[in-house]
Amino acid sequence: MPSGTEALLRAALGPSAARVYLPILARFEERGRSGLVWSPRAALGNLAWLVYWRLWDAVLVQSILTVAGAGALGWLWARADGVPMGVRFGMAVAVAVLWCAVPGLWGVAWLHGGLRQRTVAAVEDADTFKEALEHLERSVFVWRPRGYVLSALAALSVVLLVWGAGQLLRGTAESDEPASAALLRSTPPPSISPVATPTPAPAPAHERTDASPVVDKLVSVIESPAAEPAAERVLPAPDLSGVRPRVRGFGVNVGLFSVVANAERAKARLSGAGLPVLDDPVESARGPLTRVRVGPFDRREDAEAAAQKVRALGLEARVYAP
Repeated sequence: MPSGTEALLRAALGPSAARVYLPILARFEERGRSGLVWSPRAALGNLAWLVYWRLWDAVLVQSILTVAGAGALGWLWARADGVPMGVRFGMAVAVAVLWCAVPGLWGVAWLHGGLRQRTVAAVEDADTFKEALEHLERSVFVWRPRGYVLSALAALSVVLLVWGAGQLLRGTAESDEPASAALLRSTPPPSISPVATPTPAPAPAHERTDASPVVDKLVSVIESPAAEPAAERVLPAPDLSGVRPRVRGFGVNVGLFSVVANAERAKARLSGAGLPVLDDPVESARGPLTRVRVGPFDRREDAEAAAQKVRALGLEARVYAP
């Protein structure tokens, strides 16, 4: 690499970064083109690293990829009901690896292109080579504090995006709890006490005169003091006031809501779409919940069609069988 080009790149990088990246950029200059080189700093720094080096085109591309990946994962966890949990985790890991691999492999090549543009512009604007070097050094010195601040803001935005996705997934998992599981956990099975079978009363004497010897023997046993009839116990009727009858037919589970206002809004949206709405209170370990369903339907095809309408409203929809 010519000494003049090396001096310009060193001035554009700064003393500390030149020790890390200048040997790689020298190889690019000798080959006449950039190439793929793994950079842990670019992979881990990601958007913050790109912002610090003022690679704005790369920042735009990586930001679009970040939002698209987060949106795809959000849809996968919130809408793809039939996808197994292992596949969801695998795709989430794949997106995270790809998100780090793109800047990790192409970051230094993007840096080389950006530095070449800055050095060419500095040489064109300066009257002498020394003035071009001074301009590049001054630009690095002035930008460094702002670069640190903007890089920290970029890293914070990524953290907030990940945190928001986690909250969305947690809320989806809570609202998608099967209603049968909540009922099994909250409603204890009724206890059943054994009912004593009453012993038949002995027949009158005038009815036993013509009976067979076997009947006489049975009557004598019944009339003995050891075989006195037990008192009949009558069980009170169970309290079924809090148990709602099961709705027959196919239906669509929309969700369990801990806030009554949210359940009412969901019911209003479903009713506005012309769907039959069912709701009932459910007691759970988290407190009182409101279960919202759509149905009932005689055929599963009608329930599937209703589920599509529910998803079009932005709500959860899971078809259940009778």
